[in-house]
Amino acid sequence: MKTRIAIAALVLAAGAGVCNLVSDQPDLDGLDVRVTFLHTTDIHSRLLPYRMRVPYTDQTLGLKDENAPFGGAARMAWIIRHERERAERSLHIDTGDPFQGAPIFNVFKGEVEMRVLSEMGLDVMAIGNHEFDLGDRNVAHWIREFANFPVLAANYRFAPSTGVLSPALADVVGEVAFFDLQGLRVGVIGLGNTSSMTGVFEAGNKMGITPLDPAEVVQVHVDQMRPHVDVIVVASHLGLTGDEELIPNTTGIDIVFGGHHHIVLNPPKVIPDCQVDRMDPLWRERFLAAHSCTPREVPLVHSGAFAKYVGRLDVVFRQAVPHSNDWEVASFKYQPIPVDSTVPEDAWIAEVIEPYRDRLKQAMMLDLILGYAPRTLSRFGSRRGDSQLGNLVAESMRRRQGIETDFALTNTLGIRTDIFAGVVTLDELFNVFPFDNTITTMYLSGSEVVQLFDYVASRSAIRGCNAQAQVAGARAVLMCNRCDLSMRPAEWQEREETRVEADALGCALSIEVLGQPVRLDAQYQAAVNTYIANGGSGFNILKRNTTRIDTGIPQRDALIDHMRQGGPCGRDQACESDADCPADFLCGCEARSAWDPSSGACVSATTCPSGTGRCVPAQCVSDAWGVFARECPPAAAGQAESRCSCERRARAMRECASVACLDEGIGAAEDGRLELRLP
Repeated sequence: MKTRIAIAALVLAAGAGVCNLVSDQPDLDGLDVRVTFLHTTDIHSRLLPYRMRVPYTDQTLGLKDENAPFGGAARMAWIIRHERERAERSLHIDTGDPFQGAPIFNVFKGEVEMRVLSEMGLDVMAIGNHEFDLGDRNVAHWIREFANFPVLAANYRFAPSTGVLSPALADVVGEVAFFDLQGLRVGVIGLGNTSSMTGVFEAGNKMGITPLDPAEVVQVHVDQMRPHVDVIVVASHLGLTGDEELIPNTTGIDIVFGGHHHIVLNPPKVIPDCQVDRMDPLWRERFLAAHSCTPREVPLVHSGAFAKYVGRLDVVFRQAVPHSNDWEVASFKYQPIPVDSTVPEDAWIAEVIEPYRDRLKQAMMLDLILGYAPRTLSRFGSRRGDSQLGNLVAESMRRRQGIETDFALTNTLGIRTDIFAGVVTLDELFNVFPFDNTITTMYLSGSEVVQLFDYVASRSAIRGCNAQAQVAGARAVLMCNRCDLSMRPAEWQEREETRVEADALGCALSIEVLGQPVRLDAQYQAAVNTYIANGGSGFNILKRNTTRIDTGIPQRDALIDHMRQGGPCGRDQACESDADCPADFLCGCEARSAWDPSSGACVSATTCPSGTGRCVPAQCVSDAWGVFARECPPAAAGQAESRCSCERRARAMRECASVACLDEGIGAAEDGRLELRLP
């Protein structure tokens, strides 16, 4: 279906000879040529099927709760193989972040992701920001060991190899790749992320990466490639806004496949290129000196995240000028294909993953039930400010034994998903906190606390005035989009270090810690996660602090410990039958589901022996039984239920009678501690 022509940091001198490599291909002059592009992005280690409550947006795209579990590399591979078999010409492009987001990454550090992508026949990948979570040498190692496809980042200039045993990024990450699709020559330019890779802008950054302007880099490559290829595609991990800025500032790109922001564009967004009025004046002057400008419409494709979809883009290319290599998109059709239980598994990929799955089970008790949530705990607040889950997380950090600080603060986007209603397992806690962040404590002066919350206000302003931090032990009123100086304490305006301009993106109007207004000359002890303590997400006010102490206590463990302090949802109410319990509860005891060896059947009782029953949420029992029974073999012929399943139901009754209830009793509730205001 394809022949890879070259992978290199492109320098195409005259007479590069690319055309000679495809001289035996069919003559496509005057023909419409159809290509199927298969797009994956932001898989985030969801190589094994997982469960979630399907949000409304995903429902509109074809995901349904009844088709759980979702994702999984074997299912993705089946879709990709099936679609490629149907297509005469095809190319599979991944736009980054296969790493980080599920326990399989925490255990195997990226080995499985790179191996599986290679085994499923990936053609080319743009490197993502989470590939660097365990350092540049880790990702370079796994690329060298398993990637039989080019990994690209044309907008990164890497420090040269030092000759040490571990491979340098410069040795394994390229800039462009070429493919021959039965006579149609396709060039791919890869772009890495810069918005989240803040460390690459700092002098002496550890990874030795110098970021380059994406538009300038892409235009150089387009100009060099155009005489030798028919179609130019960009594989980007810049994010939606970065892609939307790239296209108008360039000319000659045919399609952009994007990632990073975890969205699906259905249909793809069509953006005209070569928009002179949107260019920076200095770039416009240089650009127009070398290029004429006739805007063309460029499709921008984003295909979601977490292995929920495989994007399929069918494109018809047509020569803009007869007998030339100037091909353009004549038409296209896009479909996000849901990855759910209705999709078969690719047998080979399932076999590749199975040993890792077994070792993962030995390393972690992922089915361990940690709590029961009567309702979904959202990571985003309903009023733009603090959230149910955010407050729970921040309280768990502040109150953790050995921490116990004046206040705690964590970045909202570090909480990666909601806790959905139902039983909460260790596996789901890894979805909430996939990163192995620990808790850092430090001392801040009152003026530094003001600067910290001013930064939170500004960062929230650029994200729709939605709180970009969650706190405990503190209350604050923040203003977005500008700062009303008359509403700030006079002392803050008089002190140079807490003064802000009236046109600031946002600022704090009031802050309390431990119920008292912040005093600028006072000292406060704070608990934050290591990511923002080290300047992540732009929290430089924390990075500059010299009192930082990494406690080594994982943020995930602090949340688990805090959850376990909660009482059961049934509040330990004794019962003998369901009639003794509130609505949606049942009287639970092991006697209600017992295996009778003599009859070889599961015996279900309607009552519990006196003193043994406890009121438990019916949904908890149903969910826990589903978790425990996953490994049970099917019932034998003639049996209504297997012994394993029967005993697992009794275990579910027992667990739900004592498992912690994740509700307002342990702080899982909004209380207005963060109020965000618009002018």
